[in-house]
Amino acid sequence: MFRLSIVLSGVLLALAVGCKKNHAPDVPSVPSGPASAALNAPCTFSSRADDADGDSVAVRFDWADGDTSDWSPYEASGEPVTASHSWSTSGTYGVRSQARDAEGMLSSWSSGHAVRAARGWKRTLGGSGSDLAKSVQQTSDGGYIITGFTDCRGAGGLDIWLIKTDVNGDTEWTRTYGGPGDDLGYSVLQASDGAYLVAGVLGSDACIIRTEPDGDSAWVRTFGGTAWDGGRCLQQTRDGGYVIAGSTLSYGAGESDAWLVKTDVAGSVVWSKTFGGPQGDQGYSVRQTQDGGYILTGSTWAGTGLGYYVWLIKTDAAGTVVWDKLYGGVGLNRRGECVLQATDGGYVVVGCTEFAFIGAGDIWLIKTDAAGDTVWTRTFGGTGFEMGHSVQQTADGGYIVTGFNGSSGAGSYEIWLIKTDGSGNEVWDRLIGGTSDDDGACVHQTTDGGYILTGCTDFMGSGYSDIWLIKTDAEGRLDEVGGD
Repeated sequence: MFRLSIVLSGVLLALAVGCKKNHAPDVPSVPSGPASAALNAPCTFSSRADDADGDSVAVRFDWADGDTSDWSPYEASGEPVTASHSWSTSGTYGVRSQARDAEGMLSSWSSGHAVRAARGWKRTLGGSGSDLAKSVQQTSDGGYIITGFTDCRGAGGLDIWLIKTDVNGDTEWTRTYGGPGDDLGYSVLQASDGAYLVAGVLGSDACIIRTEPDGDSAWVRTFGGTAWDGGRCLQQTRDGGYVIAGSTLSYGAGESDAWLVKTDVAGSVVWSKTFGGPQGDQGYSVRQTQDGGYILTGSTWAGTGLGYYVWLIKTDAAGTVVWDKLYGGVGLNRRGECVLQATDGGYVVVGCTEFAFIGAGDIWLIKTDAAGDTVWTRTFGGTGFEMGHSVQQTADGGYIVTGFNGSSGAGSYEIWLIKTDGSGNEVWDRLIGGTSDDDGACVHQTTDGGYILTGCTDFMGSGYSDIWLIKTDAEGRLDEVGGD
């Protein structure tokens, strides 16, 4: 009898264990992720769910556009689960999550995380003082790298500021470089090995700063003499080294000279060349050309009449002048801010043409042949002052230009984005800005056919001026509050 009682007790215990009630997982956490996204740009979201029984949990996401993710692999109770999604139609979407335990029990859906998907977006970066951006490039991971300068952080005065964002413009990390004086970042690029390089001014010398992929400094090289010398544009050359364009007061024949420095991959000087006469000459932009030489643009006082001329200088691979050309006229201040070699072998320069002593000017776009002879010129502007800072050739053979417009819009100056065809004729233009001053410093076409541009704004943000990072679609539209 006793043995039978033990057997029955064991059976009842087994039945009790086998009939133990399994509880559904808790409602997952509201998904975390970006609050805004560009159309067709993948965004990553995370959620976690606890299970009262300690069961493993899988999670899925409802993207609120008729699509739901697959169930994730089972993870331990409470472990975060991630998934990515992109939207193709503008709108606000409430991303939800649901959990399932190993027995197939389902939780209720979580509350939604609102995501605004639009054709473009704007991000402001800065503090309570002055922050300005001068250069942006799309990175190999689809995000963006920006440089400029800030007086809100760093070692004192103005400091070079390097900012890495993801594809939606959300900051991943920032770094400052500099000392107690003013240090300026003008140009940034991602090297072929994934590192980042910045050119600008450290103290009173031109500089190149190479960083690791996380922004930590790998090495710093400075170039200069006893006076002020600055770097404005940096390009990686086909031999793995670098070329930097700028201006020097330490070397050359005049007050200031345009300056070109070629380095090896470690930043050591291979050669240095100055270009100029007795008056002030400036170098702003350089590109390596198809023949291995270089094309440099800037400005020069030619000594005839009042005003500066756009200066275009073609060199060979050793920096020796092959030819140079002046563009301008008496009574005009003109300068080339950015140059590129077009696919037909000619050159395109953007800058401004300003009536000396009047303060009114227009964006000036110049197309030359391979010998620097003018093919066409185009001006864009009204009765106020306009300036072009950046030009890039687009995939369709046209050009995208940015700068500022002082004739139209709500503020004194607004960012001006202009798309032209291959002959420089305007296809469309967009004004972006508020009631204060805004300026577009650099623009590139992105891998999705849209555009990324950076500059500064006095209208948005928290300080006197803030860095503005703007992503548009292929038509230059943002389709969001404050955009077109």
